[in-house]
Order: sequence, then structure tokens, then C-alpha cells
Amino acid sequence: MTMELKELIAELRSKTGAGMMDCKRALDESKGSIEEAVTLLRKKGLADMAKRAARVTKEGVVAFASDGKAGAGSAGAIIELNCETDFVAKTSEFTDLAQALAKKAASGEIREPSQAQGMLEPVVAKLKENMAFRRLERFEPAGAGLVAGYIHHGAKKGALLELSAPNEAAASSEALAELAKELNLQIVGASAKYLKRDSVPPADIQRERDIYTEVVRKEGKPEAQVPKIVDGKINKLFYQAFCLLEQMSVRDPKASVADLVKAAGAKLGGEVVVRRFVRYQLGE
Repeated sequence: MTMELKELIAELRSKTGAGMMDCKRALDESKGSIEEAVTLLRKKGLADMAKRAARVTKEGVVAFASDGKAGAGSAGAIIELNCETDFVAKTSEFTDLAQALAKKAASGEIREPSQAQGMLEPVVAKLKENMAFRRLERFEPAGAGLVAGYIHHGAKKGALLELSAPNEAAASSEALAELAKELNLQIVGASAKYLKRDSVPPADIQRERDIYTEVVRKEGKPEAQVPKIVDGKINKLFYQAFCLLEQMSVRDPKASVADLVKAAGAKLGGEVVVRRFVRYQLGE
């Protein structure tokens, strides 16, 4: 077994939790493609998509900052900064660097991770550990709205969210801020990936449909019933699990996230819209 193959197997195991030989066979069949191997393993029932998001392969932190401007119209950014060990990830030098990067990203001074290399070098030299500014996302509201962020305890995952409001008063209200806080907790806690079903790329849906079709057929269901069963699984196991607006609230299991947003709009005297969000988890 070559060193390259061993590394691919290790990466595939970290993503799926499947056994070494299962990973090797999947890589052989996919001709070394990690993405295709993951799909093959899932079709064989050896990988759990819901758990995949919890698996991380790098150390570091996720950080959020706003641009510091007064009012609800301020921009915000979320970043991921990686290092080699958890020990370094917890040092004040490293976390201060992450926060400084987030602030510069929020202000627009940094638009791409490569622009911040000069900020990393002194900390790398001091802590004697390689670091990488992996990614960033910046939101700035257009019109009346609010950008809010949340970093979960431990700084391993977080979310950035943009809401639009019916007017400036609503955008600055405590009610909208509370909704943003609840939605960010939902995004992080329930691992939302898409805003709504219309925003899911067709290729993602087809991949899920292919996987569920094969799984249902292996269960021995009559062929005529397969499409209907697959549709049900797509709705319950995919859309309702990963589309934010279709998820049930982690706070109130009887209400969907869309219900919470609608209720907030009624309270604020106009429509509230979830424009976009991003969820970061270390190593994903």
C-alpha cells in the first residue's frame, strides 16, 4: 500500500467513519476520488451523512466580528483560522489573531485569506507552529436589515446570518435581534446547510435521490413504490433536516423556522426575510 493511498484512506475514514478495507475498496472503485468514494460508501450503508458534519480534521478556531458601525446596518464576517495543535488554538496569541482577522474581514480590509499572510507570520514565528487562514465570509445588509453572528462555546463552529426588515426601526429592534440570535443557534445546532429547498443545487438533490433509490431497492420494496418512498425520504430526511426554513425549531419542536420568521414579521409590522446564512465548522 503506497503512502498516498494510506493518506486517502485516512481522509476517507475521517469523513465517513467507515472501516479501512471498506474505504480502500471504495477508493479503488472510484479511482482515487474522495467525493465519489463517500457516495459509494453511503450507498452501501457504511457512512452516516448526519454525523459527517461533526467530524473535524484540523485544529484552530472560528471567529466572528462586526465592522463596529453603529446601528443595524453594520456588516459582519466569520472566519476560520487553523493551526497544528489544540494547545496552540487555545493560546491568547492565536485567538487574538483570529479576532483581529475577523474584524478586518468585517470592515472589508481583507477580502481574501491570502491578503492576511503578513498578520500570520509574526504569530507563527512566536508560537513555532504552522497556521493557515482557511476561509472567510462577509455579509453587509442592503437596505433595512441586520447581520448577526454567533460562535459556539469552544470556538469550533459558528454562523453568520443576514435578515431583512420592513423598515429601519424594525431592523434596530430587540425583536429582530432576538430572532437573529435564535436562528443562529438553530443553524449551528441543527446543522442547516441550505436556506430553502429552492436553493439546493439540483446536483445535490439528484445525488440524494440516487442514494435513497439504491437503499430502498436493497430493502426489497416493490419497484412501483420506490419513487414515492424516495420522495418521502427526500422530504423528511433531506429537506426537513438540512433546509433552515423547513427545520423544526430547536426551541419549539411544534413550530418550523419559517413559522418563527413569520411571527417576528407580524410583531414588527411587516415581512422579515432570511436573506442568507453560512455555517462554519472547524475542518469541514
